[in-house]
Amino acid sequence: MQDFYKKSFYNFTGGELADDSLTVLWSTTVSIYCLGGLIGSLLVGPLASKIGRKGAILFNNIFSLSAAALMFGARFANSYHMIILGRTIVGIHNGLSIGVVPMYLSEISPPNLRGGIGVTSQLLTTVGILVAQILGLNFILGNEVVWHYLLLVGYVIPSGIQLLILPFLPESPRYLLIDKDSPDKAREVLQKLRGEENVEAVLDDMRVEHEQQKKEPTMHIFALLKSRTLRSQLICCVLVMAGQQFSGINAIFFYSTSIYEKAGVPKEYSPYATIGTGAINVFMTIVSVLVIDITGRKVLLTWPLVFMTFAFGILTVTQGLSEYLYCVCGCSQGITPNGTLVGDVCHFVNETGAYEETIANLNTTDPYAWIAYLSIVFVILYIIAFAIGLGPIPFIITTEMFRQGARPAAMMIVGSTNWISNFIVGLLFPIAQDKIGAFVFLFFMVVCGLTCVFVWIKVPETKHKTFEEIQRLFGGQDDDAGNDWGVANDSYIPDPSKKSSKYAITTSL
Repeated sequence: MQDFYKKSFYNFTGGELADDSLTVLWSTTVSIYCLGGLIGSLLVGPLASKIGRKGAILFNNIFSLSAAALMFGARFANSYHMIILGRTIVGIHNGLSIGVVPMYLSEISPPNLRGGIGVTSQLLTTVGILVAQILGLNFILGNEVVWHYLLLVGYVIPSGIQLLILPFLPESPRYLLIDKDSPDKAREVLQKLRGEENVEAVLDDMRVEHEQQKKEPTMHIFALLKSRTLRSQLICCVLVMAGQQFSGINAIFFYSTSIYEKAGVPKEYSPYATIGTGAINVFMTIVSVLVIDITGRKVLLTWPLVFMTFAFGILTVTQGLSEYLYCVCGCSQGITPNGTLVGDVCHFVNETGAYEETIANLNTTDPYAWIAYLSIVFVILYIIAFAIGLGPIPFIITTEMFRQGARPAAMMIVGSTNWISNFIVGLLFPIAQDKIGAFVFLFFMVVCGLTCVFVWIKVPETKHKTFEEIQRLFGGQDDDAGNDWGVANDSYIPDPSKKSSKYAITTSL
């Protein structure tokens, strides 16, 4: 696509696109996706509250299809500007999607299945990434002749399927009862979802929350940020989401290709190794779907984070040694730092600068190859740990830790955290990697370790609990006078000397 950018630039200006300018344009194309995601995350609350969870998901297809049309049409209009605009709109679509979809799934699910159903959103995301990796192979759609079809089918087909099927699916019963005050419609939807006629017990739980909702209007972002009674939940969700983005998953995928090559995988086969990594990601997310409602959220966050911390420690050592021992010219017999590539042959260079006998003739076996193999093992194990825990769970716990009135605003704040963190990592990681190489893994090791400690101490287990029960974990329960703790407004601030929760986080603005 960078060749397309050069041709498009020449078509518009009549001049050549300098390498530095190309880098800026390409970086803009990549990073503007995060800006779109931030905008989309800020639309979650208004749309989910105004037109419903299902309605917001359907509405979101406008962004998906318009982005596909722009990026597909860019090839025929010979305009890189349309690619950049399309990427922005794709970001808006994804920012809205990752906020509304988990909310919808959590609200239609019974407590005992809420985790597994919620993880299906992340599962299908990993499936989409894997399909894109396969379609992006050079001999399929990843070449300069048909690349625009990849940008088209990647959005048109999912949107088409959604537009055909989603209208026949029910709206969230919690939205119908609590936000729209339609108990009959909520009962009808619950009967369809649960497959049973008697759903009064579930409706009674919702009615309790509905009565509270009448006392406290739907919260906006600033009200939630100011709320002292919901601050513990918000801090938990924001820090776990930031931990996800700063956990180094993007760095792992960035390094994976070079790690495979240093282990002897030819460059032409490295895309297949990347596809294998994507397949592992899908498989382990399936495992998460199956076990999350058995083991719980906290276990699947804590222990994978322990291993991710350990993996980064090992990778710092192995990649640091690999960079030192690997030939600077990139040959497969890279056992010396003073080799140089002449044609396709790696040579020693003596003190006078003359080429001596080729490294290939001297030693065809790299005695340090085991370091690269060890790196591959820990890259795969890291991806397994991420896919089980920190990948799918942050959005699930956000949907569980807030009542109906505060949930859309919470998803907006946590979603914004996701995109801002994503942008920061994308901006600073290449710079840090260029300056300190594999030692950048030390930063991610520290983040994973701190996130693990925070989850262990402050994040409660929400498995099989109703939304009201989860509120009580943070002190959200009635006092003797009947005043609610942890409600969306701050009309009643609990006396910490009377009741407290170990999960409450004491802060002040």
